Amino acid sequence: MPALYALYKEKAISNNLFIVGVGRREMTQDQFRELMARSVQEQSPKNFDLNVWGNLIDGMYYEQGFFEDPNLYDQLVATLARFDETMKACVPRFFYLATPPQHYETILTHLKTSKLAEGCGHGSTNFTRVLIEKPFGKDLTTARKLDGLLASIFEEKQIYRIDHYLGKETVQNILAFRFANGMFEPTWNAEFIDHVQMTLAEDVGVGSRGEFYDGVGALRDVVQNHILQMLALIAMDQPRAFDPLYIRDARTRAIQSILPIDSKKVGQFVVRGQYDGYRKEKHVDPTSQTETFVAVKLALQGKRWKGVPFYLRTGKKLERKVTEISIHYKKPAVCTGDPSAGSGQACLFQEKEVLRNVLSIRIHPDDGVHLRLMVKKPGLGMKLTDTTMAFHYAQAFPDFNQPEAYEKLLLDAINGDQTLFARTDGIEASWQLITKILEGWTRVAGSRSTRTQPPLYPYAPGSMGPKEADALIGKDGRHWFLHEDTVK
Repeated sequence: MPALYALYKEKAISNNLFIVGVGRREMTQDQFRELMARSVQEQSPKNFDLNVWGNLIDGMYYEQGFFEDPNLYDQLVATLARFDETMKACVPRFFYLATPPQHYETILTHLKTSKLAEGCGHGSTNFTRVLIEKPFGKDLTTARKLDGLLASIFEEKQIYRIDHYLGKETVQNILAFRFANGMFEPTWNAEFIDHVQMTLAEDVGVGSRGEFYDGVGALRDVVQNHILQMLALIAMDQPRAFDPLYIRDARTRAIQSILPIDSKKVGQFVVRGQYDGYRKEKHVDPTSQTETFVAVKLALQGKRWKGVPFYLRTGKKLERKVTEISIHYKKPAVCTGDPSAGSGQACLFQEKEVLRNVLSIRIHPDDGVHLRLMVKKPGLGMKLTDTTMAFHYAQAFPDFNQPEAYEKLLLDAINGDQTLFARTDGIEASWQLITKILEGWTRVAGSRSTRTQPPLYPYAPGSMGPKEADALIGKDGRHWFLHEDTVK
């Protein structure tokens, strides 16, 4: 609602906007409007304009009912028909399933049987679209089932699978940064890059989401969607053209190129953890084995990334809230041959003095890009030190009111631009990878159906996860990195 309000206020969308809220709660239309007003005021109290809001709520309605009740959809048929009569036209319909995933099948089935999905009868592909929030299934089987149901009702061009990370300005900037600057793309490969890290850390626990989160965990909730979509933008080849089809093709191929992890070897490449006190959270099973932290080492096939590991980590109740991607370049050769030294070599710099160049893309907080460089330390002699070149959105564009991710995504959906939305083949590829890990975490032994699981490592709230995650990257001679850390 705050995103729709912002778009309406900026006149980025039509004044002829009808909003119908659907829910189980009994409330009047005025109560629904008051509820929506509070959500907007809480999000941006300084930008709330009563005159703008007064115009917006003229087209705001509420329908009470249960998702499994056919009568609810009959009510919607009548309500939407009135809009068509008012406008003397077939009003495009956007069905936004901002509901728990277990309701998707019920809602989609009723949209089909009630013929709501067909618009006003002039062809569903032109007049209806469906927007779905992640998670898109809970494993490969359920994801395929959901996609099959969607495909039986809508064409792919009508389906908008929302991953709000793809709507973030800095995430979108990855494409511009890579392909609009001639100095980076030529070195964006295994010849120059040593490894890639991705961190999506949260400093809060599950809060009120315990009922949803328990049994889902960090791997499904964050890695399968947010992190793998960001990985795709880093790993993808340059698209043939900058349009939705080719950009989504390139992203999907990048995810498909990730080498699957053998379920029997998951413990070698994946670390899972749970913060102390998680089992005491509201609506959480006191014996829960759900992970609140996961670290993964991945490899990609293909010449560009051969031998370049991708280290991913995410978790709750960590030291800080931060989302960052860092590209770690190989160290240069610091020794040069010296003819006067006979068979020996003279070193221009000592290897321990030279740190890797690191390109850090900070998505939150303080969105920006940082590049660690080596320079001469002032003074006599040739001593090295590191310094950082930095770009910050807030400093570079102080007068620019950066749109929220949902503003961009909703506007693109209205305009029919699918560039920033997940596609079915990409989702299937991500679930193939994630399901292998899940199988490794829960393996069925023999016909007795006894389950064995790799360890679930505890970690202290306020830390950066279990020490085993440090060992995962440490055994390769590397360490976790965030650009402001003092540890080199």
